[in-house]
Amino acid sequence: MYEKPPVTMNSPKLRENLRARGFSRRTAAVLAMLIFAFLVVSIVQFAVRFGSSVSEQMDAPTEDSIALPYYELTADEQAAVDATGEYLSALKEDPSSSDLAAELAGWFEASLRQDLRHTPEDLGIDAKAWAGQMASRLTYSIEDVELSGDVATVGMRVWAPQAGEIVSEASKGMNTYFYNQGVRDGEPLSEDLQEDVLRTFETATESAPVEERLLDIALTRSEDGFAVDERSLERDLLNAFEAVV
Repeated sequence: MYEKPPVTMNSPKLRENLRARGFSRRTAAVLAMLIFAFLVVSIVQFAVRFGSSVSEQMDAPTEDSIALPYYELTADEQAAVDATGEYLSALKEDPSSSDLAAELAGWFEASLRQDLRHTPEDLGIDAKAWAGQMASRLTYSIEDVELSGDVATVGMRVWAPQAGEIVSEASKGMNTYFYNQGVRDGEPLSEDLQEDVLRTFETATESAPVEERLLDIALTRSEDGFAVDERSLERDLLNAFEAVV
């Protein structure tokens, strides 16, 4: 049985519609092809963006792990791995009170001052709670360990939401929104406007891309065992979160 062909962006139906609007046969055909090409490009671009986003989210594990033959390690190697895991576990158990969260909160405030000319307090945002939420979303996989005398290096893969993307996405349009609402720079917002800002940042935080980084964690042996170089690790993790000036 004969079936009527579908009306596509390059179909005779579209060309007939263009002809009906006064375009010549040749012009109508060219316009139909251009419209069809634009649609194809748009679909491909959306598919690439969507596929990339899904891939990033699917590749990020939801649980921390040790991805090396732990029981084949020497006692010193195990001690270095254990010290790294214990430090990161403690950080994630109470993320809002960690030094990392304090650093993230400071970066967050500086970024909002620069992008929106407001402090988190002006906007009704608890910067430290936001930083703690970010730290709690960090996941890691310990994959290697090397010893050199009293110094150990633990190779680790981490996945962290991108703080820079969050501030950038949330800030888009906010300056125009503030202008339209008559909000002055540095002026605390009303409760209604704070609710709008909070929703915007919550959406940006939840949908932030997660990136993978490789880190080498330095530890030094003392009488109490191996200890993580906390300051160095904090800097590395801030870079992993893209929280850099």
